[in-house]
Amino acid sequence: MRARFACAVVATTLALTGCASADPVVRMETSPSDGGDPAAATEVLTTVLTEIDAHFLEASQTPASIISAGATVDVAVAELTEALDLSDGVRDFAAATATEVSRDEHDAVTVVVEPGEPAVVGAVDGDPIATVTLLQSVERDAGPTTQTSTTYAMTLDGDRLADVGAWIPGLDSGTSLSSPLGAARRYLDLVAAGETEAVRYFSGGVNSESEIGVLATASDGVALTLLELPQFQMGSAHVVYAVDGDGSVVGRFEVLLGSSTQVVYSPTS
Repeated sequence: MRARFACAVVATTLALTGCASADPVVRMETSPSDGGDPAAATEVLTTVLTEIDAHFLEASQTPASIISAGATVDVAVAELTEALDLSDGVRDFAAATATEVSRDEHDAVTVVVEPGEPAVVGAVDGDPIATVTLLQSVERDAGPTTQTSTTYAMTLDGDRLADVGAWIPGLDSGTSLSSPLGAARRYLDLVAAGETEAVRYFSGGVNSESEIGVLATASDGVALTLLELPQFQMGSAHVVYAVDGDGSVVGRFEVLLGSSTQVVYSPTS
């Protein structure tokens, strides 16, 4: 019994380390001269985050103006998409953010999102990449006001916000166990391959076979987009969501980076 267990651990370790040495950051190109103005994109991102915080934290003194009262995550995202003409990438980010914020206590008094000065820092595949730091403040009924300063990466399509994600610095390549997206992708690959024992090992024994089965069913034959929510990073712990082609959230992952990367899946429905 001990021998079989030891062999399983060795096999699992090999399964998890295949792309550990891959570059965790995308190589940036020089930004084009006509890279667009990130000011409009910053305004859209600021509005999306303000609306989601105001609605899902039920801020009594700063109510949402786009999201309707009582709206679910799906309805809220549809309303934001229509009002702000969101791209699919920003829609997915809004869906993941709304799902994450809805997990929090709904006791806000005010929410404020203050943008810094955005700047174009390069390009990836010809698309300009800009960064902006946003200060998100939440005043609650009980306890002190909390503030979170987060630097976001914005992909621009002209002056339009095409996508949004984490700035490492740099963009997550999604191909390395040293990056949040790469680790979450490896987890999904193991689930798709039916490597249940490897998946449980990857989660540090946290995820059960039944939870892994739920994810296997939900992701079977579905093209998933993985995205990190940088505003919820705590030290080496990163929050990553999987979203399908229609913008529906399929799963949540907490990725703990370190000498031994760990990924824990949480069902979202």
